[in-house]
Amino acid sequence: FDIIDELLNKSRLITRDDLIIDWKILYTWIKLILFNNDESYSLIALPNDIEKSLLYCVRSCRPYFSATATQEVLDEFRPWLCPFDSAFSDAMCYLDLLLPVHLPPELHNQGFKLWLPEFLSIWESVCNNPDWEQNMINIFSFVSWCNIGYVDWEPWLQKIFTRILKSFSLPVANVQVSTQSQNYSLSIISTWIVAMMGNGSSCLQYLRDLFTAIKSFYHPSNTGDFQQDLVSFLSKLSQAFVDRVHLERKPDRIWHFNPPQNYRITETDITDFVNCVKECVFISIFNKAHLEEAAKACQCLSQLRPELIVPPLVELLFSSINSITEPHRFTSIITCLAGMTRQIVRQTPEFSQGQTYV
Repeated sequence: FDIIDELLNKSRLITRDDLIIDWKILYTWIKLILFNNDESYSLIALPNDIEKSLLYCVRSCRPYFSATATQEVLDEFRPWLCPFDSAFSDAMCYLDLLLPVHLPPELHNQGFKLWLPEFLSIWESVCNNPDWEQNMINIFSFVSWCNIGYVDWEPWLQKIFTRILKSFSLPVANVQVSTQSQNYSLSIISTWIVAMMGNGSSCLQYLRDLFTAIKSFYHPSNTGDFQQDLVSFLSKLSQAFVDRVHLERKPDRIWHFNPPQNYRITETDITDFVNCVKECVFISIFNKAHLEEAAKACQCLSQLRPELIVPPLVELLFSSINSITEPHRFTSIITCLAGMTRQIVRQTPEFSQGQTYV
C-alpha cells in the first residue's frame, strides 16, 4: 500500500487518460482490513499501521476510478442506506472511502449528481448526531473541494452553518449544553466552508454571522473545553484558505483541482476573509492555553494580507512593553510575530513598511 501511495503521490503527473483503477480491488482490501472481525477475537494478527497505509493508498487511487464507478458503488451500498439499520454506519464508511469525487465536469452526471441531493436530504432529516454523520460530512467536504463552482450550496448554507454552530456545544448563559456524541472534524468543516466561497456566494456572510455569534467565547476569561475547538477552528480555517489560494494560483495546477475562473478567490475575497477572521484571532492570542493555534492562524492571515495583520500586532507589542500588570501580553504577541518574520522583513508593493519595525 505504501508503494502504491508513493507512486501516485504526484497526481499532477498522471491523469485519468493514463490510468484507471478498479475500485473493487480496494473494496476487497477494505473489507479484509477495516472490517475484519477475526482480529478482534485475536484469530489473526495484522501488521502495525496497515490501516493507515490502506487509507492513504485509497486516497491516492480514488482520482483514477472509472467513470462508471460511482453508479457501481451506489448499486453496492444503496440497499444498506436505512438510518434505522446498523448497516447504515458501515455503508457510510465505505462510501466515504470509495465514492469518486474527482470526475471532470463532462462526467458530473455520472458522478456526484447521482447521489448528492439524496445524501443532503438524509443529512437534513437526521438531527441526533449519529455515528455516521461525520462520514457524510467528509463526503460533502471532499466533493465541495474537488468540484468548486459546480455544486450550488447556496440553498443549504443556513442549514450547514447552523449544524456547525451546534457542533461546538457552546454553553448558553449558565447552562451547559449537552455535548454531542462526536463533534465535527474541524479540518473537514474548514475545508468545506472555504470550498463554498467565491463568485459572490453568501458563504462569507454566513461566516461573519457565525463569528459574531461566538466571538465572546474567544475571550480568555471564558474558559471551557469548547475553547480548544474554537481556536483550532480559526487555525484550520485560515490554513484551508491559504491552501486554496495557493492551489488556484500555482503555475503547475493539479488536473483534478481546476475551478472555473469566475469562481476562483479574488483579491477582494482575500481582504474580506482576513477582515472576517482577524478580530477573533487577535482575541485568541491572549489565551495562554491555546496560544500556539492562535499564532498559526496569525501566520496564515499574514501570508494573505500582512498590511492588515502586522501593524495592529506591532502596535499591541509597543503598548505592552511597559505593562506591569499584564506581562503575558508581551510574550503572546512576540510569539505571534516570530511566526511572521518573513512577512515583516519582505518588501512588497502592498506592504513595504515592515522593515521599519525591525
